[in-house]
Amino acid sequence: MQRTMPRKPVLAALAAAVVLAAGGGVAAASLGGDDGTSTASGTEATEHQRPEHRQPEHQQAGLARTGTDDTARDDSDDSDDHDSDDRDDDARERAHDAAEHEAEATAARKLSAPDALAAALARTPGRAVSAEIDDDHDGRLVWEVEILDRSGTLRHLDVSPSSGKVLTVRTERGEADDVRTAKDLLSGDATSAAKAARAAAAKGTVVSVDLEGEGNGYWSVETGPEGAEWSVALDGAKVTHESAD
Repeated sequence: MQRTMPRKPVLAALAAAVVLAAGGGVAAASLGGDDGTSTASGTEATEHQRPEHRQPEHQQAGLARTGTDDTARDDSDDSDDHDSDDRDDDARERAHDAAEHEAEATAARKLSAPDALAAALARTPGRAVSAEIDDDHDGRLVWEVEILDRSGTLRHLDVSPSSGKVLTVRTERGEADDVRTAKDLLSGDATSAAKAARAAAAKGTVVSVDLEGEGNGYWSVETGPEGAEWSVALDGAKVTHESAD
């Protein structure tokens, strides 16, 4: 005689399957327990199936803002470093220029511009066009004097501030404009370079005298160590302060 399978175990197995499908976990069913009933057990969803833990939105926004602020502070720090470097460079440049101007003034005090011009003209007669304390090829501070000699040739002479002696004489090339300017302006009773230097000496130690052809012409004179610049007229040797531009 055919026996019918008990209903309870079948129902228990079906219930276990439902739990497995609904919970997404692992379910086990046992049929025919000690008491003749079916049992089912299920586990929680596995770890990877759980929703990922997320920080609250206001905390994430705070982190974003913090990152932005840190970047801004880093940019500000870089800018401050650049500004500090620029200030240091400017300070070093000013110190270098001040030392250079002081050295030029010291050399000019040993031998004045009028005396340097007299030494150069004694060696090469003519009309002085300029005189300036500057470095020579060996790095020594000398008076560099330009003279338009009697033949109309422009000569360059280096005069030692220490000894007053002429160290070198050479011909200037490619100075046609300077030659024409000197011939046009330094005629008759025009103020000489030496006279212009003596007139400006009341303003400080003369470190350069240079003929300028603008307008009716004038002498541009620099006094040190401050580096002040003066204009001396060719007629009457009147001294006026040159404008910054």
